[in-house]
Parts: sequence; C-alpha cells; structure tokens
Amino acid sequence: MNWLKTKMGSHGWDINDDDIKKPNVLFLTPIKFARQELEDFEEYFTVKIYDSDREEFIRRCKKGKYDNYAAILWAGGHSPVGNLDSELVSHIPTSISIISVPMAGFDTIDVDACTAKGITVTNTPGVVSAATADTAMFLILGCLRNFTQGQTNLRAGTWKKEVDYGHDMAAASIGIIGMGGVGKAIAKRANAFGMLVNYYNRTRLDIRVEAEYNAHFAAYETLLRESDVIVVCVPLNANTRHMINATQLNKMKKGVILINIARGPVVEEAALVEALESGRVGSAGLDVFEFEPKVHEVLLKHPRCTLLPHMGTSTEESLRSMEKLALKNIMNLLMQGEAITPINKVATKALEGVMTDSVDFSKISLTLQG
Repeated sequence: MNWLKTKMGSHGWDINDDDIKKPNVLFLTPIKFARQELEDFEEYFTVKIYDSDREEFIRRCKKGKYDNYAAILWAGGHSPVGNLDSELVSHIPTSISIISVPMAGFDTIDVDACTAKGITVTNTPGVVSAATADTAMFLILGCLRNFTQGQTNLRAGTWKKEVDYGHDMAAASIGIIGMGGVGKAIAKRANAFGMLVNYYNRTRLDIRVEAEYNAHFAAYETLLRESDVIVVCVPLNANTRHMINATQLNKMKKGVILINIARGPVVEEAALVEALESGRVGSAGLDVFEFEPKVHEVLLKHPRCTLLPHMGTSTEESLRSMEKLALKNIMNLLMQGEAITPINKVATKALEGVMTDSVDFSKISLTLQG
C-alpha cells in the first residue's frame, strides 16, 4: 500500500500502515502459479488461507468468524468444504460480495442461492479453451488410430497383436456439440488435421464466424447421424445432464467415436458402456466421468477407450491464467463494482473508503496475459 500512502501524503495527510484497513479475503485454495499477481493482490487485501473441512467452515460462519470478510476465492471441484450448495450458501456471511472460482465449470455451485443472497459468482471461461481443445485432439487421435490399444499391447509385450487398423484424421468428419470457446478451439485444430468440421449450437453462429473456423452448422440429429467423431463441449446443467443417452447413441453412425471433455454426467455412462459393447460406439475418448473419480469397470478395461483422469486444463499455463483471472475478478468487483466474468447478475457497489475514490487504479498491475 506504499502508493496509497504517497497519494495521501501529497494531500497533506500523515498516514502509516496501521491507518490502512485492508479488506479480508478468504482463500479456500492457495495460489500456486500466479505468484506475482498474488503479491500485487495483497497490496490491497489481507489474504487468509482456509485450512479445515466443511463442518468447521460452517461452525466458523455461525460464530461470525468471517463476518467482516469481503470475498472468497473458491476451490472449485477440489474445495475442502465440498460443493457450494444451498446449505453452505445459507451460512456464508452477508458481508461477502463475491465468490471467485478459478475454473470454467460451475456445476458444483448453487448460483441461484448465491444470487438470492446478493453474492456475485465468477468463473474463468476462455482461458482454458486451448488446453481443453488440445486434450480433445489427443483423445481423438488415440481413438481414431487405436493408439491406446497399441500402447497397452506394447507394455504387455504383445506388440500389435489384434490391434485393428485405424483411420486418417483427414478422412473423418467431426461433429462438435457446443460451439463456445472450447468448441471453436477444437474446430481450429481439427481443420489443421484436414477434418470436415460440423457443429451444433443452441444458437447458430454468425456466418463470418463459421467462415473463420471453416465450420458448418448442422441440425442436432443430422450431426449425430452423419459424424465419424462426436465431441461434447457443453456445460453441465439440468438441460444437458444425460444429453447423450441410449436414444441419442442409437441415432449415431455405427462405429462412431465419442469424445467427452465437458462434464461426466452429460453422457449417461451406463448407456455408453452398452453401446461400446454392442459396437454402436466404436471407441470413446473420455477426460470426465459421470461418477468421477469412480470409473465404470468396463471403460477401464475396454481396449478401445482412451481415458484421462480429468486433465483437460492441467497445465501450468492454464492454471496460472485461471488464478490471474480469479484474482482480477475480486479486485474489479470490490474496487469498481463490476466483475470481469460474472456468472450471475447481482446489484453491487464498490467498497467504500480506500477502495473507491481514494484508489489510484493506474497502479493495479494485474494482467490476464500468460
């Protein structure tokens, strides 16, 4: 806060560190990669790291431990207090203005309960698109070329025994369900491999965007029926849970390759297992699972499944970008009254006193660049 003391001193005020009360922010997850940005953040806020479980969190909330806190950095799917459901939201103090989540998905958060309590919830979309799309292409290659089965054989000492011939990427059509940031990033990469790119989206993209990504809009059932590879890229909500079920799988081309890099419950896992065993689905590439970390035994043993333990965004660069944006969301909302990537709409205002007119925003050095 040296800059603030300088600014106030120029107006004739004699101010020291003891005169400056920085708002408290509770971190339910530590910052691992955005270390410089964290140092900048701590110029304006006092960071407290949470170190216990759900029951203790509720107990502390009931005792008023966090009544003067302004924000929470949530831990997403790895939260020590579990899902941010309506029960947990009911105990969060009214002083909390924002819950910032350093991840793109927010299916573990009761956003409606937060909205009703006047809490802005933010996530980090966009910054994970590249890493997630790279993961999708790895899964597609593994499935199309039977690389996973080949690697398993090699480790077992059986070389290429009973490993079927695969297919060229350029000979395959890809159907992308959900053409947001991740879907567009997959389309860009699929084009580089020479694949024919079709997509289905709730709202058709502008024709100029379609041209940019060389992507062709298709009706949902047409995409299911005609695609060699289908990639699921939709968020999990009430409308998309089991979006891919037995009915939809039976509409797909026999031998289709199904890729899920979205959320596990978007695909009905039992139906997928049945479709794999019947040959309706030729191969599956999965980074997410309906009941993760538990994975269906058939999927684990199936030679034509390429599986990852939810690693789609597990790169230092992506995690650093998510942490940066999560910190920036808190700063922007508390200092300027508006978050960068809010999930919900809540009437907010910037903090009073040193966090509003007396703050020189030109001194804020957080950036979102990698």
